[in-house]
Amino acid sequence: MGNFNTCCIVDDDDFFVFNTKRIMKDTGFCDNIISYGNGQEAIDGLIGLLVENIPLPEIIILDLNMPKKNGWEFLEEFVKIPESKIQNCDIYVASSFISPENIAKSKKYEVVKDYVLKPISDDSLDLILSSRRVF
Repeated sequence: MGNFNTCCIVDDDDFFVFNTKRIMKDTGFCDNIISYGNGQEAIDGLIGLLVENIPLPEIIILDLNMPKKNGWEFLEEFVKIPESKIQNCDIYVASSFISPENIAKSKKYEVVKDYVLKPISDDSLDLILSSRRVF
């Protein structure tokens, strides 16, 4: 059994998604991994889970630059979901570069737990594991 039941990757880069899934599986980070190619697919898919009475993933790895609905637009929609439905879900913004502006902006969202650099590595997953809220 993994550290988490379900994780979600929201990113339009298929190579990043493939490698992140591989690392998550190899390290036993989580039992189930779902992915979406953009923010619109992700918000639709996550709301679909809630409609089916399925809990949201505990961890969401969120890219900022995507077509249709970017990471910021996703966050604006996500925070409209009732607190009782998202309280066990932490979002980690994933980016290829350190942007002080993006880091500062991401801290404005209570659901964003941290900002991690791409590519995701064992160390990144350790950081996520160690920073995860205790419920």
